Amino acid sequence: MKAPTYGKLITILSIDGGGIRGIIPGTVLAYLESQLQELNGKDARLADYFDVIAGTSTGGLVNAMLTAPNENNRPLFAAKDIKPFYLEHSPKIFPQKR
Repeated sequence: MKAPTYGKLITILSIDGGGIRGIIPGTVLAYLESQLQELNGKDARLADYFDVIAGTSTGGLVNAMLTAPNENNRPLFAAKDIKPFYLEHSPKIFPQKR
């Protein structure tokens, strides 16, 4: 018996951890999403293009932002929202030891 996905392409977006450095993949993903929006319209989101999105540590936070559904079952956040989120909330999420 073969797996249901046998012979099919499965796309995976894996986002690394690293605390406040989540700004880096956030910036890259915002650019990627903007390019997809130029091709497919302003409502295109990264979650539309990947079967699985996963992350470790801060990558998990980015993953949640990209995949959490709104009331219409569309992604609640766009990739462009990641960097401002980190800039605003990082002192609370990643407090500096004194």
